[in-house]
This record gives sequence, structure tokens and C-alpha cells, in this order.
Amino acid sequence: MDIRLLGPLEVAADDGTPLPVTAPRLRALLAALALRPGQEVPGPELAARLWGVRQPARAGATLCDYVRRLRRALPAGRLRTLPGAFLLAVEPSETDVGRVHEALRLARTVGTADPRRAERALSEALALWRGTPLDGLPEGPLRANELPALDELRLCAAEDRYELLIALGRHAEIADELVAQARAHPSRLRLRRLALDASAGGGLPADPGGQAAHRAVFPPGSATFVARALELGCIRGWLGGALGAPAVCLIDGPGGVGKSTLAVRAAREVEDRYPDGLLYVDLRGADPRNVPLDVAEARRVLLASLGTPVKEVPQDADAADAFYREQLHARRVLILLDNALDAAQVAPLLPTEPGCAAVVTSRTALTGLHRGHHLHLTPLTTEEAVTFLRSVAGGTGERGTRSEWEELVELCGRLPLALRIVAARMAARPCWRVADFTAVLADERRRMDELTAPDLDLRASLMVSIDQLAASREPEDQRAAAMFPLLGAAAVRSFSAGSVAALVGCSAAEARQALDRLADAQIAGSPRPGVYALHDLVRAAAAWQAARVPHDRITARLAELARWYLGSLHRVNGPLALAEHYRRRYQAGADRYPQGRLFTSVDESLPWADEALDDVLSLARQLAAPEYDGGGELGGRPLSTFALESVRALESYFGMRLCWRAQRQLCELALEVGRRRGDRFAQAVAFGQLGKAAGQQGRGNEGGALLRRSIGLFRSVGERAEALATTLNLVPCLGSAGRIAEAVEVAERTLAEVRAAGIGEFQPQIINNLGRCQLFLGNHAAAHRLLTRNYETAPLPYERTIAAGVLAEYHLEVGEFEEAARWVDRALGHAAEQPFDPFVVAQQRTWLAAALRGLGRESAAHLEEMQARAVLEDLNHRENSHLRVRMDEKHSVI
Repeated sequence: MDIRLLGPLEVAADDGTPLPVTAPRLRALLAALALRPGQEVPGPELAARLWGVRQPARAGATLCDYVRRLRRALPAGRLRTLPGAFLLAVEPSETDVGRVHEALRLARTVGTADPRRAERALSEALALWRGTPLDGLPEGPLRANELPALDELRLCAAEDRYELLIALGRHAEIADELVAQARAHPSRLRLRRLALDASAGGGLPADPGGQAAHRAVFPPGSATFVARALELGCIRGWLGGALGAPAVCLIDGPGGVGKSTLAVRAAREVEDRYPDGLLYVDLRGADPRNVPLDVAEARRVLLASLGTPVKEVPQDADAADAFYREQLHARRVLILLDNALDAAQVAPLLPTEPGCAAVVTSRTALTGLHRGHHLHLTPLTTEEAVTFLRSVAGGTGERGTRSEWEELVELCGRLPLALRIVAARMAARPCWRVADFTAVLADERRRMDELTAPDLDLRASLMVSIDQLAASREPEDQRAAAMFPLLGAAAVRSFSAGSVAALVGCSAAEARQALDRLADAQIAGSPRPGVYALHDLVRAAAAWQAARVPHDRITARLAELARWYLGSLHRVNGPLALAEHYRRRYQAGADRYPQGRLFTSVDESLPWADEALDDVLSLARQLAAPEYDGGGELGGRPLSTFALESVRALESYFGMRLCWRAQRQLCELALEVGRRRGDRFAQAVAFGQLGKAAGQQGRGNEGGALLRRSIGLFRSVGERAEALATTLNLVPCLGSAGRIAEAVEVAERTLAEVRAAGIGEFQPQIINNLGRCQLFLGNHAAAHRLLTRNYETAPLPYERTIAAGVLAEYHLEVGEFEEAARWVDRALGHAAEQPFDPFVVAQQRTWLAAALRGLGRESAAHLEEMQARAVLEDLNHRENSHLRVRMDEKHSVI
């Protein structure tokens, strides 16, 4: 098919035969779909584009009727109905708008190497306009919303063509046309600059705006400027001190953060201090369409802005620099060097005259300049971003709640450029609610496609720095650009040299160099040494690129990253004192996954696991998708079992840190995948850990039921040792639920089985729980005998801590408070031998408080109780749990 939108709507079959689409609404429907070629267009969005807020009573049914009628007029299979959406099955090249976009991409790709070919492509594209686009369609939202975008497309193509013609030395033939265009579009700074270039090169008056040139080319201030009061105050102060020596302000920050807008605003606010004018040049260090200006060209633009004919500027570089300094002599001007690439581009342009000033914006911190005040710009705060968005869009509270506005600005990364794009779309869609825009931006892989508006393209802005790295001759720059899509392929939010080396397939040293280059280019941030992260919208740009990488390659790289994490997670347990059953499991895991980090102490391993946990969860969610069920990337298991492997590696960590929410989420993922794959072992693991966590939180009956399901599944697949290890957690669950006799029966049966099986490392835990049950039953002598013997023979700090603590309970029960305090001190001493779970620590302090109170030391008892409460309050706040100190029932913490 051939669909022509850049004029009256025309549609033809593959053989050129015109197709009979004559009804106005059908033509509008065809145009709306053709402007999104090959894309799903949701029904409500399509209805809004056809009718706006004044839709017919049965808009959905009417739209379906239009679709049926249009389908009959088009070739078979071209118009498809999908669940909740419609799709016109055409390639972009089958529409004239698509062919213009393709010509623009071609021209920008080959423009530097083959400008003549690029100019021909753009000339042919511009010839596709046959009048006013969408002419003859009914008046309505479709034309109102799309005409500005199509006009912008034409102007962008024209500007690119003008730039190419100037580069080819054909100034004279376009000078008059360009001056006329600049006057017709006074707000388009690029057109005005091109008109200035063409006029200067062709010998015409260089004043397209009708004012003094040095003021005409300076950007106007933004009508909607919010926030940045502190930064603006700093710049004003720096620019105010230029009398004795030139002031230089260097503003850096990531793409879209608002550097240029802030610089222009600051310059306008101090304009009266620089009576000889404000000079401006876009150094194009962040221009997705053009190569950066060289120093000579930038100098020529600044001199032309001062009214100096280009022909008077010497060709020799040193002479040109001297001439530039001479022209600035005795003048008081402020020069805005916007979008600088590097220090080498900026240094020759900085003024040296007292009374002058320069403001420089750049993506990278220009540390190579030896003078100047540095200001690093970060995204807006959430409150500032909401204020900005509502101010630009004209939104009111009726369009959404405060939390919905906050969610929307977070999806925009709180970047002013992204917020301005969304504001433009909100203004054009007044019937949409905030939640509608949030839903559109929720898919990270498609977010970049949505954050585009006339003359504003977030992806193009963000990708400039990547393109520059790719074009560099430095290997680390090229490696940084090549790894960028893979950073968007993985769901993790933070990276290290080791994890990136696994993901990309290079050495850790190479990965570190590449990450440092991304950080230098403000593509990645580095919140602390060795840790790197992508801004949310930069991640979205990387994810957009990753979606275009072959799926098999992405899967292979994700498998390497998963193995790196699993190796690291198993080795977290290396410095811990653990029962042999668990030590064997973790060592086998470390052997199975030799990749990953090494740890020499718990002070190193546990904090790393704390920080990595969110990324492990994110990666587990990503890999739990059915598409990863095939293969055997994880020791013979598929990638979708990453959650299972992770929760197994983290079992002891979870027992010490009590990160119940993360543990539950990993278990639920493992359970989902296990059920889908019919994997009973995976289900047993998940039920076992969920049951243990429920028991720790005081939900004994729930925990007991889950643990029994786990034990049954383990036994059904022949995992006797795992079934017995899970039974160790069943006994305290039954006890906490008040089912003491049942707990004793299970403990004694399990103790006999582990002795028969020769699994000695399970005995201390069973005996500790059995001794506490005997204590609760009033069998004090039996409890004391079991616990004393167990304390003397227990090999691990955890087992000795629990035994000593229950012995303290025993002495409290019999009123021996001095002895109780002595046993608690022993328990706390053992707990200090390695990191311990906060619940047990709080429990020990509760028992110590009871002992001290029995000794009449009320102040000391109150202090211990306060410490126990503080530990539990911190745990409750972190895990949204409701544990508390309770002194009235067996001195327990529940």
C-alpha cells in the first residue's frame, strides 16, 4: 500500500490502484492508524483522536463499525483487530511520513561522509509535501494534535538540508530563503543560526531577526521556570564578581536535566551588568543531528554575533584567536557556550577581559579548565517536578491525586526535558487523566517512544553521549558504548565492575574503565566507589536499545550475570559459622558457579548481600518469565529457576537478617516457576522458607501448615536430609502456637530419625527446642538436663546462644535471678561472635530485663527493655511487622 498524509489523504494498493476510502470519518480513522504504522493503537486512544471529549454515546461500538467498513476497503489482512486495540499492518515506508523519517535517519547517518547524498535524500523527502497535511479530514483532535508534529517534521528536514547546503558551500542560493524562514519562525533558534551562517557566507546582512545580531541569536528565557532557586542564586553571585577578572561558571549534568534553561535564565537575570550584550553559541556537544563545532567555527559565530564580517576573520588559528581577543577588548559581554563537548573546545573561547563573563554548559564536568566555578545539576526533587509539570501542562488536581502526579514525575526521572514532553502531551489531551499517562509510560522498553514531542526527543538527547563514545578512537570509549544496551537488558539497578564483566563478557578491569567513562559522560552515576547506576530514563533508553539486540544474545548474557550473582550469593556464607548441612550446600553452589565475588569476612559479605538484595529480586522477577523455562544455564536448570537458586543460597542470610519481605517475594517467584514446571523440589523449598518466616513472625499455625507441606514434598522427591532440616523449624512453630505436646512428639521423633541417619549437626537445634518445650510443660529438671548437656556439646555460636538463653529462662522460672542474668550474659557473648538475627538479640535482652527486675535493679531492667524495643521497632519498621516485647507470658518476645 501507499498512504499519503502530507497533503490531501490518498491511499493506493500495491499496484497503484486508488482505494475507495471516501467517507470523512473513515478517512480520519485511516489517517490515525497510518500515523502509527504497524503499532497497536488502543481503542480509547483512537476514539479520543477521532472525537476528543465529545464522543458519541456508544463510541466503542461506533468505532468498531468504522473499523469493519474500513477493513472492507483495504487489502485483506491490512487492518487487524486485537484485544482492546487496532493495528494497521503497514511498514513505515508505505507512508509518506515514514519515508520522510527514513530520509532524515539516512541523512544524519551519512551526512558527514557523503553530504551530497544526504542533501538529495532530504530534497526528495521535502518534495513529498503536497500542501497542508491531512487536508480534507474533519476538524477535530486528530488534525489539531498531528499538524504541529508534521510541521515540525518538515522544519527539521528543511533545517538539516540547509545545514548540508551550507557545508557544501551553497550559501548564496539559500540565503534569502533562510532569512525569510527565520523571520517566519522567530522562536526556532537553529533556523536563525543557519540564516546567520548563510547570510555571513553569502555576503548578506546578518540580521534575520531584525534586531542587533548579538541579541537576536541569544535564546529567550523560558516562560515556565520553576525551582533551581539555590543554583540560580549561586550563578548570579558568581557572575556578579566579574569586574576585577572575568567570571566563568561551568554547569554540568546529565542530558535533559535543564542546564541550558538554567544558564539562559541566569544570563537574562544579570543582563543589565553586561551592556555590550549577551553572546550565544551552541557548541553542539549534545546535538544528535550534527557534529560538534570546532573552535574556529564557534569563534566565527561569536564574532558574527558582534557584527564582525566573517571575511575579516584571519584564517590562521593564532591570528584568529588574537583577533577574537581584540574584538572583545574593552567590551563587557556575557558569553553562553552551550552544550560544550570538552575543555579543549571551550578554553580558547573563554573571555580574558575584566568585566566579561562566560557560562558553559556540558554533559561532563570540565575539570580540564583551570578557572571557573563548577555547578553540578541533578534532577528536580519530586515536589519541584510536580510543580513544574502542572505549571507547564496547566493541570489541576482534578486530573489526578497527589500520589498519581508523583508517580508520573518519577517515571519521567524528574528530568525537566521529559517533564516538558509529557506536559505538551497533557495539554494536547485534556480528557486524559494523570493515571492514563502513567499507564502509557509504565513499560520501560516503550517509554522512550512515548517521550517524544515536536522539537523534543528525549531518546535523541540521551543517546548523544553514547554516540560520541561509539565514534571515539579510544577502546574504552567504544567498549562503554557497546556495553550500554546490555545494561538495559538486565533488570538490576546497580552495577559493579565484576557484574558488568560477567554481563558483557570482558575483564573486570575493562569493565571498570568503561563504567568510569560512562560516569564521566554523565550517562551513569557512581553513588560510591565501585558502584554504578543508570538514571531511570537512561535505563529506559538502554532498554530500548536492548530490545533491538538478538534475543539469544541477551539470554546468553543474562545467564552469565545470573551465574555471577549465584556464585557471589553462595560465597556470602563462606565466613559464617554454619552447620555442616548448610556449609556443604553453599560450597557446592560456589563450586557450581565459580564466577562472582570472594569474601574474607562477615563484615564484607553481609553488607554486600544487603546492598545486592534488591537487584537479586529484580533479576529474579525478570528471569521468572516463561520464556526462560527452556535450557539448562543454571547447573542444568533453566534460567527461570534463578529465584529458587537465590533463595537456597540466601537461607542462612535470611535467618540472620530477617529480611522477610524479600524472602517472601523470592519464595513466591520460586513457587510460581515450580508450579508451572511441575518442580516439586522448588515448591518444597519455597513452602519451607515461607513457613519458617511465618513462625518467626509469631504466626505458628500458618507456619506449621506450610512446613508440613514442604516436608511432604521433600520426602516425595527423596530429599530426606532437606525434610529433616525443615522439621527443625516445625518444632518452634508448634510451640509458638501453643501446641506444646505436639511439638514434643515431633521433636522426639525427629531426634530419633536424625540419630539413626547419622546427621549429628541437626541434634543441637532439636534438643534446644525440646528443652524449651519441657520447660513450658513444667518439666524443669528434664529441661535443665537437656539444655545443660546441649550447651556443653553445641559446636556453633548460634546453638550455644539459644541453649544459654533457654537456660536463662529456666532460672527465671525457678526464681534464680542471679543465675539467669549470668546465662543471658553468656548468650549475648556468643551472639556477638558473629552477626545474629535481631529477634534473638531482643529476646535475650528481654530475659535479662526480667532477671534484673527480679534482683531489684529496676533502672537497669528498664534500660534492657528499651534496647529490646529499639531492636524490634527497627525490625518492625523495616519489615512492616508487629513484633513486640511482652513480659507477662514466659518472658517471651512475640
